[in-house]
Amino acid sequence: MSRLTTVSRTHTTSKIATLRKSIAAVLLFSYLPASGQTDGHFTIMTYNCENAFDTIPDATHDDSEYLPEGSHHWTRWRMYQKLRNIGKVIMAVDTDKPADIVCLDEVENDSVMTWLTRQTPLASIGYDYFITNSADTRGIDVALLYSPFTFRPVTHYSIRANTSTPTRDILYVSGIARGRDTLDIFAVHLPSRLNGKEAELNRKSVLAAISHSIDSITALRPSAQICVLGDFNDGPQSKTIKRGLPQLKNLMKGEKRGSYKYHGKWECIDQILVTTPLAERIIKSGIYYNPMLLEDDITYGDKKPNRTYVGWKYNGGFSDHLPAFLIIR
Repeated sequence: MSRLTTVSRTHTTSKIATLRKSIAAVLLFSYLPASGQTDGHFTIMTYNCENAFDTIPDATHDDSEYLPEGSHHWTRWRMYQKLRNIGKVIMAVDTDKPADIVCLDEVENDSVMTWLTRQTPLASIGYDYFITNSADTRGIDVALLYSPFTFRPVTHYSIRANTSTPTRDILYVSGIARGRDTLDIFAVHLPSRLNGKEAELNRKSVLAAISHSIDSITALRPSAQICVLGDFNDGPQSKTIKRGLPQLKNLMKGEKRGSYKYHGKWECIDQILVTTPLAERIIKSGIYYNPMLLEDDITYGDKKPNRTYVGWKYNGGFSDHLPAFLIIR
């Protein structure tokens, strides 16, 4: 396991950035309770964006499908439409205010995050972010958005597990929520279950790296409020996840539907796991269902996620995943 430097953008040096911050502060203040930032609730969410790529070739990764001349004919207009849709979801999950912390999976790079936070309606919120620089062959990374008005990062770094094939790094961020509580966040996108035993060993390696970090934190702070969230590519009942992260409570365990639909069957592969001190402060948690994120499933019946692509056909939707969220007091 090694620590890597994540890419961070705060955009506070230019006059334009300063003006945006001021506007965002005024807008966000309207969401905060009258007594200030130490009151109210705090919202954390995770969302697999499904291939949020830019349109620029990357010589170090295989992003050929998502280029203007690629098989998906990925144009700049389609990219911006995708980013606007992601922004809509982030704004909608909490009906009272924008989410305070957002884990995003399948984001290609820093440029995509810059456009998302500066060229969509999210610009009015003033989000900052961290993003990994993973060795994943397709070049997709894990990012974490946060509101600097309700969350102040203290430390952040990437964790690269010892896997036989390249995969996404784990993104660790620790900071102060609403000027009072320390939160430790692990944003993850586990390897898929394809390739049998090799994939399973890789998944166990990633979980072991997270578990080791959690043990290190709780050895110093036994009552640490820790949250591990993202796309686990497996359900809450998975023995691999239960054994890999025995210190945590899985908040998605009782979900009846799921966040992802495969061959007509819903699976809850987007999950949020927390330590007991954090679990005791939960107001609400679950999968976020909204009509705009769903469409009719003609093949299997009921509904399914409203995707950006269905096969090779551009569908103009959001993602093949639904978000998971957590609200704490």
